[in-house]
Formats: sequence, structure tokens, C-alpha cells
Amino acid sequence: MPRKKHNPRNSMGSKGIRMAFDHRAHGMQPPLIHIGFPKAMSSWLQKFLFQPEQGFINILDSLRTTISVIDPSPFTFDESVSKAFIEETLRNTPHHSQLVPVCSAEALVGNYYCGGFNAKQNADRLKQLFPEAKTLLIVREQRSLMRSLYKTMVVWGMPHSIKRLLSPQNTSLVPQFHLDFLRFDLITAYYQTLFGRENVLVLPYEAFPDNPHGFVQKILTHANCKATPAFAKLPWKRKLNKNQPLINIYFQRLKNILLATPFNYVGPLAQTETRIATSIKNSKKNGFPAFTHTWFEDDFNQIVSQAFRGEFSASNQRLELLTGLDLRQYGYGMAENYDNQ
Repeated sequence: MPRKKHNPRNSMGSKGIRMAFDHRAHGMQPPLIHIGFPKAMSSWLQKFLFQPEQGFINILDSLRTTISVIDPSPFTFDESVSKAFIEETLRNTPHHSQLVPVCSAEALVGNYYCGGFNAKQNADRLKQLFPEAKTLLIVREQRSLMRSLYKTMVVWGMPHSIKRLLSPQNTSLVPQFHLDFLRFDLITAYYQTLFGRENVLVLPYEAFPDNPHGFVQKILTHANCKATPAFAKLPWKRKLNKNQPLINIYFQRLKNILLATPFNYVGPLAQTETRIATSIKNSKKNGFPAFTHTWFEDDFNQIVSQAFRGEFSASNQRLELLTGLDLRQYGYGMAENYDNQ
């Protein structure tokens, strides 16, 4: 007798159904899950858009999502922990039924330090918690995203050069950064399989500056959230994370060799909260001559461009097919234009 084909959209089981968040019981719309990517407007969305005055209620913030969804091992994950957080938020929020529930945490796309190895696990857990959710994914051109990701890694203690980071070693021993993290079609296709293609919205980060109102309106429409009077007051040009000069990142990386961090266990100096705060503050200062910035920028861009050449053309083209987006206009690598990048 032929075996029935497995369908992940129907594989929750009785426990998953029982522990799922029931938005109907609260008279609410299906939740919106914003999964990332990091360095792609996440802070702006969380601070300004996903707020009650804009018609949203953050039922599971980034910290609680990390605690209850991302961090637990496969043996300790318990949907009831997330549900308890959600119920507490709703109890403390008057008129919550008039708001669209949202869960926003850019780490849901996976731990980028380790190549997004837990991305699929996160998606499966979200499906258990929010089986009828709508999901939002904001992508960013791979070279630009890599630049921002690398800076963050170094600020938080990573001692590797960009060349070393893009050449992982002994990958069978521990998860490391992997280019698959930047193949956006993979995670898009999986979420479309879990939640349905019509329930997955993918937007390019680069589209926001040219038409911020239209960009945000697409999110509101997808979430079935009506624009409030506060919509016009959104800080459209506000940037929350300042650009960090690469030359400062270079010197911070040298310091990281001396620090004992999760990236460098043998460093002779313990990394303290004070040192982390100082590193972040210093990484944003700009006290070097202009020509030094140019040299570091050119060197970094050359290494990344060489490593990425031709790597993402197939992925980007498939992402276009999955979403209907035109990524060429934003400089995403395609087979026909990689030779000029």
C-alpha cells in the first residue's frame, strides 16, 4: 500500500493544536510573524511600526521569543512557555482585540554566526505556536548585508578577518558561518510550504528609501491592519543604527584576540559588560584620515565580491520566481550581471 505523502502544514499533532495560540478566542486577527533578516529594518519596525498606536500589539517580543522559541533544545522546547508569555501580555493590554498580534525577532531566520543552522527548527516551532500566521521576511542585497553582519560580529567579540569568516574550517565539529544563510530562496520556500504562499510576504530592504509609505502599507495590508492616524507621523527617515567605519572594526578585531569570548576561548582577558559597551561606542567613532577609510573599504569589498561572485545568482532568480519581486533593480546578483560586480 503506498505511503501517504508527508505534508508539514498538517503535521502538528494533538499537542501542537492544543498549545497553539488561538487568536479567535481573543477576537483578534491572525498574528503577523516578522522573522528577519537582521540588519534589515528590524529595529525600526519593532520600535516604531509594531506598536499599539499603529494598530499592533507585540504579543511575543524579541527577548521572549529568544527565551521560549529559539534557545530551548529539541528536548526542552515547550509551547506552553510562549503561550504563557502571550497570555500575560494580553491580560495587561486593554482593548487588545482591536490590535493585530505580532511576533518580531530577527533571530528567527537563524543564528547567523553559525550559518543559520537553527532556521528550520525555528520555523517548525512557529508553525506549532501560530498555525494560521502571516509571515514577513525582509531581505537585503547579500554584499551589503554581509558588511553589516560582519561589523556586528566583530563588535560582539569575533576575532576573525572577513576572509577567515568566509572560509569556515572543521565545519563537522561546530556550526559556522555559511553562505547558505544568504540564499534567501531557501527560507522563503520553506515558510511558503509551512504557512502557504499567500501568507508569506517578502520585501527587499532597498525598496524602503524610495517609497517608505508604500513599503509599510504592504506590511499593513498583508497583516490586515488598517493604517491609523499615527501612520503619517512615522519617522520615515530615522536611522537607529549608525554606520560603523571598517577601520575601527579592524582595530576592534585585533582587541578581540585578547578577549575571552564565545568566539575566542583562549583570550587572556575576560570580556565584561563594560568592555562590550566600550567596544560598541568606539566602533562608531570616526577619527582616522579619509584615505585610510577608502583603503579598508576597497579591501573589504574586493574580498567579499570575490567570495560572492556567482554564488547567489540562482538563489536570487528563484526568489524572484517565488515572490514576484524584481531584485535586479536593487543590484542583487544575477547570472548576467555578476561579471560587472
